[in-house]
Amino acid sequence: MRLLTLLAVAALAAGVYRYRNHHRGFARRRRGRQAGPDALLEESVRSGIAGAASARIHVRCVNGVVTLRGTVRPAERDLLLAAALAVPGVTQVTNFLELEPVGDLGPMQSGIATGV
Repeated sequence: MRLLTLLAVAALAAGVYRYRNHHRGFARRRRGRQAGPDALLEESVRSGIAGAASARIHVRCVNGVVTLRGTVRPAERDLLLAAALAVPGVTQVTNFLELEPVGDLGPMQSGIATGV
């Protein structure tokens, strides 16, 4: 009976080991596909727009089409778009950049006393 229990535990452990390693390898293969031309183009765009924005910009590339997401100042938006489009291999830039609000300060932020 002990031998049967030992064999069952060993089979279970081997199954768990194989399952975990199989799925780790699957995840590596999926990530390995990303390391192709799109990933290289993403890195090129990131380095190309590095000095143009004060905030973090999310870059995504699929078949030469670059998507930019993030919140930027109005003056930075055009610089970012031009810098991304200037990178060799970029065929199109999709703009999902949001602009930071400028002006429209409330009375407490502007330093104006309202007397209310």
